[in-house]
Amino acid sequence: MVVHVLKETLDTIQLPRRPEKLLTAGDQGCSCGQNTPFVADAIVHHMTDPVHRPFYFSDLPSNDFNTLFHLLQDSTTKAGNGSQRRYFAAGVPGSFYGRLFPEKSINAFNSTFSVHWLSQGPREVIDKGSAAYNEGKVFVHGASEATGAAYRRQFQFDLARFLRRRAAELKPGGAMFLLCLGRPAANPTDQGRVRLLYGTLFEDAWADLLVCSISLA
Repeated sequence: MVVHVLKETLDTIQLPRRPEKLLTAGDQGCSCGQNTPFVADAIVHHMTDPVHRPFYFSDLPSNDFNTLFHLLQDSTTKAGNGSQRRYFAAGVPGSFYGRLFPEKSINAFNSTFSVHWLSQGPREVIDKGSAAYNEGKVFVHGASEATGAAYRRQFQFDLARFLRRRAAELKPGGAMFLLCLGRPAANPTDQGRVRLLYGTLFEDAWADLLVCSISLA
């Protein structure tokens, strides 16, 4: 649904007058599902001639890179007609809130539905002496104003750090495509429909764990 917007972003990349021998791209916060190789193919096919280029898949070390690499191989096999993947794939484990690549080394970055994941939960929300203490909850939806403000500050800090790191790693004239979750209200304690996934289910799971621990006590 958003591939055309991604391609418009790629069209803004300013390549040097001399053709580069190496055009590089990276997916920040990649998943291990079919959507990841699909987006990688879209990027590489749009920004280069039919030659092989490096493409870096980056996520936390706990990501299932083995499954992802099997998907890359499967997608190449299913294409048939002797076709080959147009890029050399590499995994880059680490948090995208830190530096992952050398300075000025990447032409294009993609990050889809990833930057809403914070580097850590705000410390205030687990401090019983803080006005932002999120008692009995594991999510921001429906929390107090002070709790919402704590999450907002953490997100702003993390996003600024993410953008600074990518700015250092992008080549001059490079571009970054960000697709982020949004919410219908300015108030961070109103998470809209995503509360069903990230709120209700988490809260129910937490409540079940509490009941289980009490039963075993």
